[in-house]
Amino acid sequence: MKMIRISAVFGLAAVLVFFWMQTASAQMEHRSAGEAKTTDGIKAVLKVTPSQNMVDLLLYDFKTGKAITEAKVAVKVKGPDNKVQEKELLGMQMGEEFSFMNRLDTAKKGSYSFAIAVEVEKKLAPEGFNQGKVKFNFVYEVK
Repeated sequence: MKMIRISAVFGLAAVLVFFWMQTASAQMEHRSAGEAKTTDGIKAVLKVTPSQNMVDLLLYDFKTGKAITEAKVAVKVKGPDNKVQEKELLGMQMGEEFSFMNRLDTAKKGSYSFAIAVEVEKKLAPEGFNQGKVKFNFVYEVK
């Protein structure tokens, strides 16, 4: 009887792990691959995960490919209903990636326009960077 209970517990655990992995995989599939733009030596990659209402901005020195981890990032997002959301994107290390992120309401289908301002201290900025702020504009479509 004890052996049957142990087998049942292991079987249930295996099923739960399987479904958890499928759910995690499905959520990551909804994350955009990311659109990249480069301005003043800074490469910005915007990734949107509507299923989690999350926006990530990855910043790199264009020449070296090194992640920029010290910056102040602000975003204004105009949604399909013309409402504007303003957020500060906070820097965080997640696994191998460092990104600037925050939650964002992407519940409505349609086009979202991102106006992003990045401020990097001159001493930490990539070579050739000579401005206080760099601006990036992205458009993301929620289907």
